[in-house]
Amino acid sequence: MFSFKSEMSDNAMISVYPYGDEVYAFGESPFIHKIDLETLKTMDRVDISDNVSIVHHTSHPHVMADSSVYNVGMTMYSTGPYHSVVYFPKSETSMFKEAKIVASIPARWRLHPSYMHTFGITENYYIIVEQPLSISLPSLVALKLQNEPPAGAFRWYGDEYTQINLISRESGKLYKTFQAQTFFYLHIINQYEDSKHIVIDICAYRDPSLLDCMYIETMKGLQTNPDYAKMFRGRPIRFVLPLNPQSQEIAGDSNLVTLQDTKASAKYLPNGEIYVKPEKLCDLGCETPRIHYERYMGKPYRYFYAINADVDATNPGTIIKVDTVLKSMQIWQEQKCFPGEPIFVPSPDSKFEDDGIVLSVLVWGNQDTNHVGLLILDAHTFTEIGRAEFRTPSPVPKCLHGWFFPDKSNM
Repeated sequence: MFSFKSEMSDNAMISVYPYGDEVYAFGESPFIHKIDLETLKTMDRVDISDNVSIVHHTSHPHVMADSSVYNVGMTMYSTGPYHSVVYFPKSETSMFKEAKIVASIPARWRLHPSYMHTFGITENYYIIVEQPLSISLPSLVALKLQNEPPAGAFRWYGDEYTQINLISRESGKLYKTFQAQTFFYLHIINQYEDSKHIVIDICAYRDPSLLDCMYIETMKGLQTNPDYAKMFRGRPIRFVLPLNPQSQEIAGDSNLVTLQDTKASAKYLPNGEIYVKPEKLCDLGCETPRIHYERYMGKPYRYFYAINADVDATNPGTIIKVDTVLKSMQIWQEQKCFPGEPIFVPSPDSKFEDDGIVLSVLVWGNQDTNHVGLLILDAHTFTEIGRAEFRTPSPVPKCLHGWFFPDKSNM
C-alpha cells in the first residue's frame, strides 16, 4: 500500500527553530530532529504526524512572543488535500502532544495541492499563498511504482493565477481570497495589518526555473547556459490586500487600495474576484530574507536583510539591507566571498528597529573552499564591526537557514 510518510526523507537540512526550550532541525516531511545546542549532536526524532494528521509541513514555522509555534501542513481527507494551520501551544510537558489543527482550507486543485515552503501570520489572519507550482498526487504514486524520485511530481501551471488566502484566526474559516499574477516563491519577508489592509512582502520569481538550477548537471553547465542567470531572476514585491473593499457595483474599475504611499493596487475582475498587483521593493534579487523578527514579525516594519540572488551580478556575494519605506538599499560585499542568510540579532536593550547586528556565515570560492568565516555587521550603519575566520579539514557548503540562540546564562 502507498504511504506518503514512507516516501518522505527525514533529512532535516533546511532550517532550525526553537520549540519552547528545545531546538529542532527541519525539512519538509513531518520528521524533525532535536539538536543539543552544546554539542550539536542529533538527539530525538519527532514525528509530528503522530499527534496531528499532516503528511507535509513547511520548513518555516512562526515562533510567537509567548513561545507558542504555528506552522502550515498538508492534511488528507476523503474529499482531498487541505492546507491546515497547526498550533503548538507553549507547554510544560510536550508542545507536540498538545498540538492541534486550528484552521483548514481545501487545496484549490484536488489532485494537485500547491507546494508550500512558508506562510504568513498577522494579529487576526493566517495567510496561505497557493502558487501554481503543485505536487501531483497521481504522479507521486506513479513515481513510487517506477522507483523514481518524488521531485518528478512537481507541476507548474503557468497560466493560472497565484491565489492568496486570508483565514480568520478567530473562526479558523476562510475570510477572503485574492488573485495575483503568476509567480513562484519560497520565502515571505513579512506581513502585517495596516488601516484595513493586509500588506505582504514576498521574494518572487516568474516561474520555478531556479529549482532546475539546483541539479548537479545543470550547475555543471552554468557557464555555457545563456539562460542560467534568467532562471534565478527574482525580485522582492509587495502586495496590499484590502480587507473590506467597496462592492463591485460601487467600485467599478477603481483601485480598491486606499493605503497611502504604495503603488500596489487591487481591482475587481469581471467574475467578481479581486486581482492584486504588487509594487517592487528594490531592483536586486533577494533571498533568505530576515527581519527584526522578535519585535516586528506580523507587524508594520521598515527593514529586511537578504542575500543577492542575481547570479550574474558583478559581485553575486552581496548582503542587502532594504528600506521598504524609501525603497532604497545598502550592501556589503567582498570579492570571491559568498555570505549566507543574514540573521538580525537585536541589541539587548534595542531602542529602534535596526538597533542590533547582522550575522552571516561566509564561504569563499575558487580554490579557497576550506575557508569559512562569521561576519558581524552593525545593522544600523551596515558596516563591518568584526569577523572570525578559520579553515576546515574539508570544503564547507553554503548554509541555508539558521537561528540565533543567546547564552541565557549571561542574560
